[in-house]
Amino acid sequence: MKFLLLGSLFVSLVSCSGGRNSTGYSLINDMMYSITGESFSENQLFEDGQTMQKPIEGTVARGHIPHEMDSEGLPIVMENPYEMNEYKWKRAELLYNRTCAACHGVDGQASGKVVTVGGFPAPPKFKSRSFRYSKKDSKPAGHVYNVITFGLGNMPSHAQQLYSEDRWIVSEYVREMLMTMGK
Repeated sequence: MKFLLLGSLFVSLVSCSGGRNSTGYSLINDMMYSITGESFSENQLFEDGQTMQKPIEGTVARGHIPHEMDSEGLPIVMENPYEMNEYKWKRAELLYNRTCAACHGVDGQASGKVVTVGGFPAPPKFKSRSFRYSKKDSKPAGHVYNVITFGLGNMPSHAQQLYSEDRWIVSEYVREMLMTMGK
């Protein structure tokens, strides 16, 4: 019994090294204590002397597929690649109300708080002449998608606020629900 008590006391004293936030002992110190450089600091390892380097030409960041462009460098208007279902319509309405309604208003008539209370310029109404399309010459959802992705006029790009699929479903919601509401 005496050896068991002394053994457990020894094990508890040895295992409690370095404090509460310690990860224990390091066998390969280069991995535990690596030298990192600040993004905008000088670095003699590279020819230009900067730590932060430009990405290698032709590479694409993970999760960011580049948008197709025409010969003039303008985004190509595409059709929605996702099929809409009940869940996506509800998600689109939720995302529109969270992201877009502050300026465009819940009904798409430029009646958002940013306009009415904040005094910012009103965006075009979705039922205005520039947005109202008959079914015969209806523009694809890609037109609205490009406006959300790249911005237009006073509206900045919202590509950082919405995933690509979410931009597609919001563009369908704007096109099918808000542009035709109350006709």
